[in-house]
Amino acid sequence: TFNLSLKRLSLTGYGEEGLEFPMTNNGHTVQITLPHTMYITDSKGNRYISEQLHFHWGGGPSGVSGSEHTVDGIRRVMEIHFVHFSDKFGSFEEAQSQPEGLAVVAVFVEIEEYNENTYYSAFVSELVNITYPGQTTTLKDTTIQKMLPRDTYNYYTYEGSLTTPPCTENVKWFVFQDSVKLSKTQVERIENAIKNAHNETLHDGYRKTQPLNHRVVEVNFPFADKLGPSYLYLKKIDQKLDNLLHYAGPKKIKKRKHSNRNW
Repeated sequence: TFNLSLKRLSLTGYGEEGLEFPMTNNGHTVQITLPHTMYITDSKGNRYISEQLHFHWGGGPSGVSGSEHTVDGIRRVMEIHFVHFSDKFGSFEEAQSQPEGLAVVAVFVEIEEYNENTYYSAFVSELVNITYPGQTTTLKDTTIQKMLPRDTYNYYTYEGSLTTPPCTENVKWFVFQDSVKLSKTQVERIENAIKNAHNETLHDGYRKTQPLNHRVVEVNFPFADKLGPSYLYLKKIDQKLDNLLHYAGPKKIKKRKHSNRNW
């Protein structure tokens, strides 16, 4: 369902540079601890504080991709979850059992055969240091916002649950329409990098797709057959300006005279 009132998520602190992040093999996935100075704000003004991000992938003998969400029945190769808790509570531990306590931003990963995503290079390089459960390393030279898709404007949203135990149904989900692109080599390194408690390479760490059970999935992007071309054109310009600011970060954008860049 298209909801015109849904605005772009406000991401605060995601673009901060020079930070260091604890990165752990927790026996189920790779988890990166995020600082509480990072938070998101939704269209209603609700603020959710960052806690951690983690990955879901496939890579098993079946060859099935590892995303936990599907769009039109299609599963992506990987999915990243950025986990947050409501600022109405003092901690993630308190919020995770409370109604409307959590929010998760989900990001699909797709393969671009030979194009290495250098924003993920430091992350992939650190995986060798957390082969076994309980091992921890420090992720440096990484800006979290650069780990997001280029377009962070369009998303799907619904009220759901955690995909890992205790699977509490108190999560506001935001699933970006756009995806992160990694090379095939990068994806294969992630899929085969860490082991579980049984000393087995950790594959297929995702929950199967669950029925909607009458939940309504809303989107903040229009369908071409529902709205006129003028609206679509203006929205596209707005998105491109937002994306330009996303990659410019805190730097000032200088205008160039006689630029013949096509928008």
